[in-house]
Amino acid sequence: MGEAMIRLLLARHGVTEWNQAGRYQGQQDIPLADLGRLQAKQLGQRLQFESIDLAYSSDLARAWETASLALADRNVSLERSEQLREMSFGDWEGLRHDEIAEQFPTDWQAWIKDPALAHPTAGESLTDLRGRLTAFFESVAAFPPGDSELTNPFAYRAAGQDVNQSRTILFVTHGGPVRVLLTALLDIPTERYWRFGVRPASLTILDVYPEGAIAEVIGETSHLADE
Repeated sequence: MGEAMIRLLLARHGVTEWNQAGRYQGQQDIPLADLGRLQAKQLGQRLQFESIDLAYSSDLARAWETASLALADRNVSLERSEQLREMSFGDWEGLRHDEIAEQFPTDWQAWIKDPALAHPTAGESLTDLRGRLTAFFESVAAFPPGDSELTNPFAYRAAGQDVNQSRTILFVTHGGPVRVLLTALLDIPTERYWRFGVRPASLTILDVYPEGAIAEVIGETSHLADE
C-alpha cells in the first residue's frame, strides 16, 4: 500500500455574460448566465464519478451557484471561502482587454511583460494570488503525521499498486485560481499560468502527495453538451 495522497478536484464556474463578452470579472459578483447554469448541472453529472469528502467554493455568486447546482444531489458539506476568489483586477474589472490597453497603457504593458509581479491597476498580482491559494490549500489539505517521508509515487502507480488515498477535496473557483494553483502544485513558474486551458465548468484533477502533485486531468470538458 502506498503513501497517503489527496485527490484535489478543481472546477471552474460556469459561463457568465461577462465571460461571453470578454470582460475581466475579477472580484465583481457576476451571476451565471443561463448556459452557465446548464454547465453547472453537467459538471455535477461528471462529479458523480468522484467521491468527495470536502467541498469548498469561492464566495462569489458565479462559483457558489455552480457548486450548489453541481452538488445538489450529493450529501456533501459545502463551505464558502474568500480565499478561492478570482484575482482582483482592480480598475480593469468590467473592461475588455482592448479597453484596458487604451485606458491603462503603462500598467497593461507591465502586466503583459511580467504578469507574476505586475499589478493590474489597483489590483492583485499573480504572486499575491498564488500566496493566498497555496495558504488555503495547505490549511485544508494537511497530510497526516508521518506522511512527510520521501516516497516514490510513480513506482506505486507504474506497478499498478493501490495508493492510500486519504480524502478527496473539491474546490469550485475561477479560471485564474485554477491555473495559478496548478503552477504552485506542479512547481511551475507562476508566469506560465497561461499554458493551462481551463474553460468554464471544466474539471481538473490532481493527485497530491507529500512530495508533490501528479496531474491526472487538466481542463476536462467532455461532460459539457455544448463542447
